[in-house]
Amino acid sequence: MSHRLTAIILLCLPLAAAAEVYQYRDAQGRTVYSDTPPPGVNATKKDLNVTRQSEEATRALDEKMQGFEKRREEAASNEAKQAKEKAERALASENCTKARNKLAALQSGQRIVRYNAAGEREFVDDASRATETEQAQASVAEWCK
Repeated sequence: MSHRLTAIILLCLPLAAAAEVYQYRDAQGRTVYSDTPPPGVNATKKDLNVTRQSEEATRALDEKMQGFEKRREEAASNEAKQAKEKAERALASENCTKARNKLAALQSGQRIVRYNAAGEREFVDDASRATETEQAQASVAEWCK
């Protein structure tokens, strides 16, 4: 977008620089500006400094566009950062819930059944329950901050 606008401005510069403007007073005493003075009128040619003004305008426009692009990139970066943080919080919340549920089940004293590789039911013994309880407590401490 900015390249197209800059190109259009640059293409118009020679046309604007070639324009001549005259100032004179008409019969009613009003000041008139025109590109061609009427014959027999004392007209003053005006120097518009179009080239310098156009260069300044182009430079100002380029600076504004650079500022806009920088702000847009910063906004996109902030949005990505916020989305990442939100996903991390959601993952932490989910892991916290799972860890608390596992700890509650282990501490409840109910019998816990696991299925082995052959698909057979196995009950968790007291030693395994103690080990898993410690691991669940560590998980709760890690995820539920």
